[in-house]
Amino acid sequence: MTQIVFIDNFDSFTYNLVDQFRALGYPVTIYRNHIDANTIIHALSQMENPVVVLSPGPGKPSDAGCMPELIERLKGKVPMIGICLGHQAIVEAYGGVVEGAGNIVHGKTSMMAHENHAIYQGLPNPLAIARYHSLVATQVPESLTITAEVDGLVMSVVHEDHRVCGFQYHPESIMTTFGANLLVNAIEWAQNKHDRQISTTKPQRQELG
Repeated sequence: MTQIVFIDNFDSFTYNLVDQFRALGYPVTIYRNHIDANTIIHALSQMENPVVVLSPGPGKPSDAGCMPELIERLKGKVPMIGICLGHQAIVEAYGGVVEGAGNIVHGKTSMMAHENHAIYQGLPNPLAIARYHSLVATQVPESLTITAEVDGLVMSVVHEDHRVCGFQYHPESIMTTFGANLLVNAIEWAQNKHDRQISTTKPQRQELG
């Protein structure tokens, strides 16, 4: 069974997401972002079929404790799903740019056009989503594919080979229709991968760009 390793970025939405995953039948282990990355990576190395979920949170990705380091060390080895701040951290980790969105959006329902990627299989197009954000990806690297937008703003991305996806919006919100279906789709897509070995050794950090 898929095991969810949930990185908590100290956000009020955290336990809504955790409850949603558990209601869907997935076991969830929670680590707050002040935990050392080595501890989390060691735990992952002992698991079968883990998926790392990067939670929403305040501030910028660079403020989110161990999360940026985790993404750098896990990409290509462990599937990851990022939500809001987690999505932004994924974009930055792959060489993209996250900046102010121009307008602060808090609790707004938008109709989102998507590209009928596997994570949106069986869902309406456009899809009603809940948005709570002041930052947005303004430059997306070639390694990531944009899978949904609202008014030209990036709402979701995927890395096909690494089985990494990010959602700028909140699937767990009641304002996002079919949010539970979306999360199941994302996990099933993330798990459709070849086995990868998780190393507990910290690699040399490479310069991006």
